[in-house]
Amino acid sequence: MRLDFWRHWSVRARLLCVTLIPLAYMFCTFVWYAYHSRLAEVREEMAERGPLVAKVLAQSSEFSLLTHRYDDLKLTVNGLLQSDASIDRIEVLDAQRHALVQALAPAPGRPDARYYEAPVLKRLMFVTMLAADGKPYRKDQPAASSSAVETMGYVRVTMSPSALLVKQTRRFYVELLVASLGLLVCALLAWQLSQGLNASLQASMQALRAADAEKRRLIRKVNTAVEDERKSIALEIHDELNATLIAARLEAQRIVDVSGEGEVRERAQSIIKLALGLYNSGRTLVRRLRPEVLDMLGLDGAVEEMVRHYDRAHAGCRYLFRADGDFARLESGIGISAYRIVQEALSNIAKHAHATQVTVALTLDGAGLRMEIADNGSGYDAALASAGIGIVGMRERVAAFEGRIDIATALGAGTRIAIFIPHAAPAS
Repeated sequence: MRLDFWRHWSVRARLLCVTLIPLAYMFCTFVWYAYHSRLAEVREEMAERGPLVAKVLAQSSEFSLLTHRYDDLKLTVNGLLQSDASIDRIEVLDAQRHALVQALAPAPGRPDARYYEAPVLKRLMFVTMLAADGKPYRKDQPAASSSAVETMGYVRVTMSPSALLVKQTRRFYVELLVASLGLLVCALLAWQLSQGLNASLQASMQALRAADAEKRRLIRKVNTAVEDERKSIALEIHDELNATLIAARLEAQRIVDVSGEGEVRERAQSIIKLALGLYNSGRTLVRRLRPEVLDMLGLDGAVEEMVRHYDRAHAGCRYLFRADGDFARLESGIGISAYRIVQEALSNIAKHAHATQVTVALTLDGAGLRMEIADNGSGYDAALASAGIGIVGMRERVAAFEGRIDIATALGAGTRIAIFIPHAAPAS
């Protein structure tokens, strides 16, 4: 049996369970305690009344046993049985424990396994007589004492818990009824409370979902605006700055061509080198701002070129790339976000991971785009490290398209970033 079955329950069902389970536990505990308390009261009452009835009956039976008036004793016993429904059987025994009188209750119940017994004692009293001369007459007086005790028989009383159980059962039913009404009232209050909390929580969750959706739309718009601005800057650098650098280089080259050996020629050659360096830097900056291959070759081609660039730039680390799927049908917004995510991940690996092998994998299927960037570097402790701006930016880009990102890492175990972005992402 799965222990997480409750995860599919509604919020209202969870609130009801949280409220009703303790109430049900308390109700069951109270019922169990009340039931066993009533049974204990029956046992205590029988243990108290049994010896008392046996003792009183034994004291009142002395004369009947002494005079062998068993009919009078039987009448007394029957009257006691009729007046007390908790007595099941009364037996009067002689000194050898032979039955002299036996009587059963008119409506016998379930007899108790124990019985209570009291002895019937015959007490002999010796009276000191005075002789004619006024002196004590000592002929019939025992030497030891003036009285003696002799056991003539026994009275055995067997109690029946039936009548006592009926009385205690009625009390138990009253307690059970009161507890059931209390449980019902608590359940109704819990139902009303859960209904109110559920409505409030659903409204809060709806507002939160709306705010989250608005946040995702805002992130997509911001990313789009940033990419548009980058594209504009890249075009200005390409069309204005690089064109000016090319013109400056050509002018310097013309000076070199018309000048002889000397300082002017050397300065013109320096200008050519500086213009060429600035031009290459400008092209690199243009590629970072707006990769042309992303528009020409698609996401897989752009990422592959990026991976090759890192592989050439870092001799001590091997960068591998693989792709599967038709990336031509990928939405442009998802494509540029995925490219920026891979760009940020590879930049972090180059700066911090100290890895010797990095793998970038892209897969596009009917469900969506899947990306995996893994390295065998030093990793980090996710519980202690705080997320940097790069990681936060990656998470926001993924969240903007209702995707998910999982980062698995540990000290000395490398880092693996798995990203999934639904293919049918909502439009900006």
